[in-house]
Amino acid sequence: MVKEFRASHKKIFDPVHGLISIDESERELIDSPPFQRLHYIHQLGIAYLVFPGATHSRFEHSLGVMEISTRIYNRLCKTIRPDLFNMVPRKGSGEYLYWQKVIRLASLCHDLGHMPFSVFKNSAEKKEEHGKFTISIIKSHYLLPVWENIKLTPFFQSRSDDLVTDVIKIALGEEVLKKIDPKKYSFTPWEKILSKIINGDFLGSCKLDCLLRDSRSTGIQYSLFDYQFLIEMLRILPKEGESDFDIGIDEDGIESCESLALAYHFMQKRVYQYHTVVAYDFHLNRFLKTVYSDLFSDNDLDALLNYTDATITNDINIAANDPHHKGHIDAKKIIYRKDRFKAIPLCDTISEKDLLKFKNKNDIADDKIAWEISIGKEKVNLSFPVVKHHLKVYPAKDCSSLLSSVPSSLYDWVYISPEYETLFLQYLENK
Repeated sequence: MVKEFRASHKKIFDPVHGLISIDESERELIDSPPFQRLHYIHQLGIAYLVFPGATHSRFEHSLGVMEISTRIYNRLCKTIRPDLFNMVPRKGSGEYLYWQKVIRLASLCHDLGHMPFSVFKNSAEKKEEHGKFTISIIKSHYLLPVWENIKLTPFFQSRSDDLVTDVIKIALGEEVLKKIDPKKYSFTPWEKILSKIINGDFLGSCKLDCLLRDSRSTGIQYSLFDYQFLIEMLRILPKEGESDFDIGIDEDGIESCESLALAYHFMQKRVYQYHTVVAYDFHLNRFLKTVYSDLFSDNDLDALLNYTDATITNDINIAANDPHHKGHIDAKKIIYRKDRFKAIPLCDTISEKDLLKFKNKNDIADDKIAWEISIGKEKVNLSFPVVKHHLKVYPAKDCSSLLSSVPSSLYDWVYISPEYETLFLQYLENK
């Protein structure tokens, strides 16, 4: 029975993790149209205009997340504190195998709702929309045969679990689902831990695979870190001053966490928040808002699934060559790479009031300047617990001066037409 449940029928070659094994039900999910669509959603959006190698997709990322999530799950269930014996399932038990299956399926499903070019990221509202779309896909007729076939296996026939609900909960996490439907999705302490395996702000498998894969594809080598040793050091630990638990780390793994924090910092500065990438993202997002103002709020699942990066790219090409197209200006800047806006990071002392004053004083038209203030500026949470050799648990920042001093690399931005760039830079120097 167990052999049938976990039988591996296929191996996928991955450039980051090597061979990734999948069983028949996972293969059926991967072969479904919603998952195959992820082939055509770039992991880093339009960043390939700046970093030519950044053409990797959400498809391969999702496979990588499944692989890392499985490794983390196995490790957390192997090293258990005495106060967790009643919460963590024993290795090889039915509960252990069930949640291992859920974590793998949830990892595959966690990005199904991503929009073209991986837009709608870095804000709570966008995460909520992404979550609703993901739930719709998981419950759709596209994936219904996958769930029904899994439930027909002898292992699942003997269980009364709500597999689909569990996959949704672990894939999206408590924070997102509370905003979507707080009454429907409640989490046990164990389910909170499982969801953090994927969605953890610092130690989650999604973030770990993003850093590894993005670094490899962009060629930014100084953002690499020893993730295999990091996983070996992960533990389920009590939160300081709380009855709840969190994913933390053994004291011997603190250097791996420091390396991870620096990797994230470097990738933010060199790729995610690199001024040229941010500028092209601005033009892309303005094009999407202008041309598809109602598309991504549509409830037509089939229509939404037809939109990929290829669809949008084709429309951008058409708009770039049609002066009468409402998205022509931004499309032309993307396709012909001329006269794009300059993305200029702001210091914390510049307010929206200051920007409006500058705009009005210099009589700058609305379509020549824009800005983002305090959008997506949440600093990475480094408050995970660390267990010392004498078993006492401390906050990570109390165990590492480096973790407490890693600066935020997230900025507010001004987007300004190039003819006003020098004028604005002079304004910033005099502030």
